[in-house]
Amino acid sequence: MSNSWDKYFSHYSDWDDAHCFNVRLELKFEDEIKSLGYVEYVNSNDMFILENEISSKTFPQSKTYTKNKNEIKISFEVPYDWSIDTDWEDKALVLLGLSEEWVIDSSVEDN
Repeated sequence: MSNSWDKYFSHYSDWDDAHCFNVRLELKFEDEIKSLGYVEYVNSNDMFILENEISSKTFPQSKTYTKNKNEIKISFEVPYDWSIDTDWEDKALVLLGLSEEWVIDSSVEDN
């Protein structure tokens, strides 16, 4: 079985290490996220996470997600040409197999 990120990582090859693509998803779609191949990220070194807040120290990279009682967060590398294409985020979500219905918001941010 292929994973949802396979198309994304095969489509792009040159990565921008200064940025990351963060996606916030509705918690009620956790089973769908798992069916795409994602697993929950648990960092045993950071045991002091507040119940309603995800520490930036534990933010996942690709293939994993973090969650709190309100949402799921996943993060991906971004290609160098992300800023050239005005609808890059929409295309990335499609390549990642993430339904628009599941997404609260997405953004490219500095690492």
